[in-house]
Amino acid sequence: MMSLNQRLLELMKERKWKGMTEVQEKALKPILDGKNTLIIAPTGFGKTEAALLPVLSSMLEDNVKPVAVLYITPLKALINDLTLRIDWWASRLNFYVNRKHGEVPQKEKNLRLKRVPHILVTTPEGLEIDLDWATKFRENYKNVKWVIVDEIHELIGSKRGVQLSVLLERLKDFSNYDFQRIGLSATVGDEDLVSSFLFGSSNRESEIVKINDRKEFQLKVVKLNSNSDVWKDAAKYIVSSTEKPTLIFTNSRFLTERLHEELEQYSKDFFVHHSSISREGKSLVEDNLRNGKAKGVICTKTLELGIDVGDIKKIIMFRPPSSVSSFLQRLGRSGHNVFGIAKGEIICLYDFDILEAYAIESLAKNGKVERTSICKPLDVASREILGIILQYGEIEKERVFKILTSSYPFRNLSEENFDELINYLSKNNLLTINNGKLSIGKFFFKLWNFNKNKNFTWSRNFSEFFSLINNNDTFLLRWGDKNIGEIDAIYVYKHIRSGDTIRIGGKLWKITKINTNSMSIDVTPSDGGEGEIPVWKGDGISKSYLIPHEIEKLIKNNEYASNESVKRIIEKYKSRNLPLPSSKIIMVTKNEKETIYSTLINEKISNTIAHMLLYLATAKDSLNSYARYSIYGFSVSFTDKDLLKEILQLDDKKLRKIIIRSILRSPLFISTLKEIQISFGKVGKVDKKEDIILIKEALRQTVSKYFSIKKTLQYIKMIRDGKIKIINCDCSLPLEEAVLMQAPIKPWINNITSIIYETLKGGAYTVNELSELIGVSAKSIEIKLKQMRKPESKYRIVSFIDVDNREVRWCKLDELEQIVQSCDFYTSFNAINDNETFIASLRALNSSTTTELIFKPKEILSNIDEIRRRIPFEEIGELRIYDPVDPLVYNISPRFYYINKKVAPYILLNAVAYVQNMKYS
Repeated sequence: MMSLNQRLLELMKERKWKGMTEVQEKALKPILDGKNTLIIAPTGFGKTEAALLPVLSSMLEDNVKPVAVLYITPLKALINDLTLRIDWWASRLNFYVNRKHGEVPQKEKNLRLKRVPHILVTTPEGLEIDLDWATKFRENYKNVKWVIVDEIHELIGSKRGVQLSVLLERLKDFSNYDFQRIGLSATVGDEDLVSSFLFGSSNRESEIVKINDRKEFQLKVVKLNSNSDVWKDAAKYIVSSTEKPTLIFTNSRFLTERLHEELEQYSKDFFVHHSSISREGKSLVEDNLRNGKAKGVICTKTLELGIDVGDIKKIIMFRPPSSVSSFLQRLGRSGHNVFGIAKGEIICLYDFDILEAYAIESLAKNGKVERTSICKPLDVASREILGIILQYGEIEKERVFKILTSSYPFRNLSEENFDELINYLSKNNLLTINNGKLSIGKFFFKLWNFNKNKNFTWSRNFSEFFSLINNNDTFLLRWGDKNIGEIDAIYVYKHIRSGDTIRIGGKLWKITKINTNSMSIDVTPSDGGEGEIPVWKGDGISKSYLIPHEIEKLIKNNEYASNESVKRIIEKYKSRNLPLPSSKIIMVTKNEKETIYSTLINEKISNTIAHMLLYLATAKDSLNSYARYSIYGFSVSFTDKDLLKEILQLDDKKLRKIIIRSILRSPLFISTLKEIQISFGKVGKVDKKEDIILIKEALRQTVSKYFSIKKTLQYIKMIRDGKIKIINCDCSLPLEEAVLMQAPIKPWINNITSIIYETLKGGAYTVNELSELIGVSAKSIEIKLKQMRKPESKYRIVSFIDVDNREVRWCKLDELEQIVQSCDFYTSFNAINDNETFIASLRALNSSTTTELIFKPKEILSNIDEIRRRIPFEEIGELRIYDPVDPLVYNISPRFYYINKKVAPYILLNAVAYVQNMKYS
């Protein structure tokens, strides 16, 4: 400790420190020696000071220039706390600290040009902006001697982590200095991988500083015995169990809002905190925790990390978390110091929740944490290539390649693949290549532009270029000039309308206006009543591969057998003379709707097999097929074929082909494709030949994140070899119930238009009937039908009213005549009085020009060609009839749109039949 500068020792006394923690003592020497250092310790062990104090000591010894230290954190929410924490030390040593993130006031941002900070606290996005665009300020980065990355375990497995890895190499290249790199991490499964990722191309010596002490914790696992309202019972239990202040973690934003809705009935001292609430809203909740106003806060991952919210007495987890690392992060928020004991509960709703909770507890106590995998996404490579070009204006292609491949994720990127990527970006006009030098292409500033009122739906605000946090598909909620939060665009389009009331941030808001161009929604506070809780995509998190293995071990070793839920599960198998749940046994059961294969299985393997079964089921039956998957097995909608048996009979080459085809039809692939294509400059329809690099990358990322081809092929081989046995059962089983509780997955229909057209062949159907036949939502069907009725459609259709039940039916345009002549729809095209006179109001397509046509139904029946001749338009934009004698008929007369002249007489007959039926019935 004496190696620290004397001024720091005096400050330690001022803070009344009795000494340094173990991790601070261990980190001191390697950092003072200039080594790249990875510090691994549980929450509350003082990792920030472990990195900061020796760096400050070195700064006092050297004649440093600002910016000397770059402190990078994954969350904007952490920046304010960290800035205050660092400033306490730095300001007393005459070092200036500043912060940089999107929500820092402009005045403060401008100040850093006048007074450059010695220590800058920022996010990966903040560094990206400075290197790419801050022409004046970035010169100060040439002085950087230390980079500290906080909570690196949160970044390493993500695209933002890859972005940071490249940014550090860009900084090294720009500053022409091999700065010291220091990483702070919670317990990780592969520390060598984390250190390699952080240290990159640095030539400095390195060291890992690790505290092996596992933080002591007390955990209570509780199952709600609810036979009625689970939400009400959960709220009652939480209110009675909460110790002020308590953090209540859920696994999704929807659950957070729903749980708060119920808790509100019992107490107003509970608040909500999640990523879709505005920064201002989250800050208010954090303040309520610090000043003791909050009894509890219901939250998601946003409060897992080290935001300073005061001393937390207790942690409650509503249902088990998805991983051991998440469990440790959440639990570590209480007892937030070296000697503190973390105290928490897991609330379980189902018997299998109990299995998961005990498995996670066991893994944590034994120090088993998930291994991290590092992705190498080409969309990030694309962004960084463009960022480098923005930084230098023009730069040699070889230098860009060298910078990119200096980063750990892209260290194995071949020059051939790099050239392929560069050429694709050039083809899409994001960059230009001239004599081996790269510069920005003419499409770049059209795609990412400065115009807030963008003219094209595909264009993005320029600020979005710097961030890999996918936020373009969201609507911003605004009350006056205040941001309230955000909702996924797909949810808005499907479910939200003006006048609706929604719940977000624990409050009710009435929607006054939806602005599709600016992607914003105007809201006002709602006094009471009920509000719809939005569903956000991305809330579903895959369960750790460690959990099913640990569940199997606990069952096999008869651990926790005294627990009622565990006892009940085991007894159900024993009473039926069945083996206990195992990864080596698949139990097959059937109900009226699906076949269920229950086992204990890696979720990625389960997902892969489920998609294969779905692919085969869809090919054999209809698009109404669906499948499910989880760590407890998989299922597929019922078919008379044994699809798993069919899979087992195929060789690996055919299996691989089915897996790829099934993934290409998955919404997971489509979602990934849409997410990354903007980074490659691709807008509009993706072409299978022209955009092969994009399709391959989307497929690779989808497989890496959600599936496992290699392990699935091994799994299928184990079934073939008899290492995994299949047992057919005629009774319901506990793991089967767990599978059936998962949301069904359905195939993505790429060309729904042709499928609708094919389905309409020879018949006439309502929207709901088509929805049921095809397996696509009624809303989606209706949108497509309205597109298909237009003249430019390759698959032209038309609608009419079924007079018998007053429903709108759709049919192929060229089949309307035979529909009119069929017995099924006789009353829909035959007038009660064919001698009655009507006037048809016809508006030309894409015009305000209208004409009137006086006719009697019998005239159409006697000479249909004469009626067609009297219609002056080939295409009618709108058609409506009215009675010259009875003006009230106009009020009940339906409107018909996009009518071709050829079928217009039949639509006139349909309109008459409907009006007369309404008049005379």
